[in-house]
Amino acid sequence: MSKRCKSLLLALAIAAPVAASAAPPPLQLGEDDFPTLAAFPEVAQLTIFSTGPMDFPTSCKQIRIARAEEIAPRWRPYITRLSLDRCSTESVGTDAMQDTSYDASARIRPGLVTLYGLPVTETRETLAEMYGNRTLVLAVPLQEALEKIRPISERDCAPVARNNPGIPTNCKMERIDEDSWSITIGELNSTIMLSRNPDDSGSTLYTIGGGD
Repeated sequence: MSKRCKSLLLALAIAAPVAASAAPPPLQLGEDDFPTLAAFPEVAQLTIFSTGPMDFPTSCKQIRIARAEEIAPRWRPYITRLSLDRCSTESVGTDAMQDTSYDASARIRPGLVTLYGLPVTETRETLAEMYGNRTLVLAVPLQEALEKIRPISERDCAPVARNNPGIPTNCKMERIDEDSWSITIGELNSTIMLSRNPDDSGSTLYTIGGGD
C-alpha cells in the first residue's frame, strides 16, 4: 500500500469519531418550550405513565423516567441524562384521598440550547394531578435573566390579557422577594417566575407553573 493510501486511511480513521459525535445545531427555545414525548408530541413531559399521558397516576409504581429514545426527536440530541429525582404518594383531606407527585430532570448538553439567547443547562418538572411546574435552568445570574426576559414576558402577556379580560393580571413582572420575580400570564394561576437558583447563585430558574 502506498504512503498516500495509508495517510488517507489514517485521516479517515481519525475523522470518523469526530463526525459521529458532531454536535447538533443550536436549539432556540420560546416561552413555553419544554421537552416532549415522541409518542405524544403535544405532552411536555420527562416521564412515562403506565396509565397513559392523560390520566395522572395514583401511585409512584405507575411512573418511570423516559428513556432517551422516548423523548421527541427535536429534543433527543440535546439531553445527556434523564432522572426521576423524587416521587411520593400522600393522603390528603379527611377522606384520605391519595395525592401523587414527582420531580424529574434532564441535563442539557452545554452550549447548545438557549432561551431568548440565554444558555440553558437543565430542564426540570414537578407534577401532580392538580398542579405542575416546569423549569429551565439558565446559566446566568438573576439580574441578567430579568433584564432579558422581563420585557419579553410583559409584552407577550398583553395581547393574551386583552383577549381574556377575566384573567387577573396586570401583565407586570413583580418582585416577590429578593430572590424571585413573577408574572401572571393566564388562567388557573398560570405564572412565569424567575428566581435565583438556591443551588447555584450564578444561575437562574425560569419556571412556568399553575394549577387549581
